Amino acid sequence: MASFFFLLLFFLLQLFLYPLFSQANLHQSKTFLKSTLFSQPSSTNDTIPPTLFFEVTKPINVPNTKPCSLTVLQHDFGYTYGKPPVFANYTFPSNCPFQEFSKIVLEWNATCKGRQFDRIFGVWLSGVELLRSCTAEPKATGIVWSVQKDVTQYSSLLLMKKTQTFAVYMGNLVDQTYTGVYHVNVSLYFYPAVEKVNLGSGIGSKADLIIPFSKDLR
Repeated sequence: MASFFFLLLFFLLQLFLYPLFSQANLHQSKTFLKSTLFSQPSSTNDTIPPTLFFEVTKPINVPNTKPCSLTVLQHDFGYTYGKPPVFANYTFPSNCPFQEFSKIVLEWNATCKGRQFDRIFGVWLSGVELLRSCTAEPKATGIVWSVQKDVTQYSSLLLMKKTQTFAVYMGNLVDQTYTGVYHVNVSLYFYPAVEKVNLGSGIGSKADLIIPFSKDLR
C-alpha cells in the first residue's frame, strides 16, 4: 500500500512539473529562435544589383553599320564643386576608315553608389557646348545610367584634323553625408555615310562653321 502511495505521488508531481518545464523550454526556444533570426547577417548592398536608369526619349535613328568609336574621357567625379572642369585632348580617330558620316552620337555612361543629390553637368569641345544634363540620384545599392545625344550638327567641329580641348564639368560634393562619387565615361560614335537612306534627326543640316560663345573654361 505504501509503495502504491509513493508511486501515485511521483506520478502527480510529474503532471504538475512537466507543464512548467514545457513552458520554460518553449520560452527558451522562442528566445533562441528570435535571437537567431536577428543575429543573422542581413543581405549586404553588394549582393543587390545596381538600379538601371534610362532616358525616356525617342531612340536615335542610326544606320545598321558598325561605327568608329572613341572613348574621350574617363573620370571619377568626387569633390569637384567650385573646381575647374576636367580636360582631355580630343583628336578625330585616325584609324577610322571612313571620311563621310551620316551620324555622330555622343554617349554619357555613369555609375554611382551611396547618397548624393542630382548634379548638373556639361560637356564642351573647344568651348562649344555639346551636352548639358543632370545626373540621376544614386542609391545605397548603386545606379547605372546612360544618355545619348545626336551631335551630327557639330560635324565640322568634331571632324577637324587637329587636337582640341574636351571639357566636362560636374559640381559634386563628397563628405560624411553625401558619399556618392560619379564614375563617368564619355564616348563618341561615328557612323559611316549610307546612301539613299533618310537618317534625318529633325535638327537640320550640318553647320559649316561653329563659333563658341562659352567663357574660357580654364
